[in-house]
Amino acid sequence: MSNSSNFLFVYGTLRPTFDNAFSQYLRQRAFYTGEGSFPGTLLDLGSYPGAVYQKNSPTVVWGTVYDIRKNSETVLTYLDYYEGVGSEFESPTEYVRIIVPVRCRGTIIDCWVYIYNYPSDDKAIIQSGDYNHHLNQL
Repeated sequence: MSNSSNFLFVYGTLRPTFDNAFSQYLRQRAFYTGEGSFPGTLLDLGSYPGAVYQKNSPTVVWGTVYDIRKNSETVLTYLDYYEGVGSEFESPTEYVRIIVPVRCRGTIIDCWVYIYNYPSDDKAIIQSGDYNHHLNQL
């Protein structure tokens, strides 16, 4: 796996079904690639989710893949602020941005993903792995 990517995978409030300013910003500066998934667990953190990447997990986290190559540095800097990632935030941060292999359209794409970085043992698991589906069930 490389240490840079032209793709971003989002699984929560940055998905296209959300209409917040950060989701709109992303949609205006990135190209929709498709829906995808990676092995792991999706957690219910209250008003937003957190994902944990687990290479050999039998469950997956569902989300949306965007091509950000035209604006990658600007987009990632803006979204790092939204997710509280970076040296200006107190460590450890709630999320870290790492590259994760994501299955999308029958292939594997290395994508930037904001991964939950706090202990998760006491967090509720979203069984479907899909935050949109989870919200529709409430």
